[in-house]
Amino acid sequence: MDEYFKKEKNRGRLEKRTVKVYANKLNAENREKWISVQSIIEVKREILNKGKLSEETAYFISDLKPKTGAKYFYEGIRSHWRIETFHYVKDKIFLEDDWKVRSKNAPANYSLIRNLAINIFRRHGYDCIQAAMEKCANNVPFMMSLL
Repeated sequence: MDEYFKKEKNRGRLEKRTVKVYANKLNAENREKWISVQSIIEVKREILNKGKLSEETAYFISDLKPKTGAKYFYEGIRSHWRIETFHYVKDKIFLEDDWKVRSKNAPANYSLIRNLAINIFRRHGYDCIQAAMEKCANNVPFMMSLL
């Protein structure tokens, strides 16, 4: 078993993530169902927020060998969630999944425009995209100041 941990401070919370990588020890029946599984990854999060400690444990499977290393899996999982956070903003703030535009290049073009807006807001220091959008509503001079 390989193990890696890292402590971080995010949004005022102290977080410790411990990643453990185990070789696939599934029983024979499950091993037949999950032929390509080489590693089972356990990620334990300990979060201290406003004096309250909470813990979460998540499990992942991979077709990479356990010797790949816990640090490699840690970095991959963290980078995946960065991408998911970006998509979360696009879906919850811009309601991207609810759009009915589905023909030709229109979906890609609208997605590009949303990405530009998010990047412009972030470049100007807005962590809350919803607040930035509300500030832009009916305020053309402010919108133009961002460009």
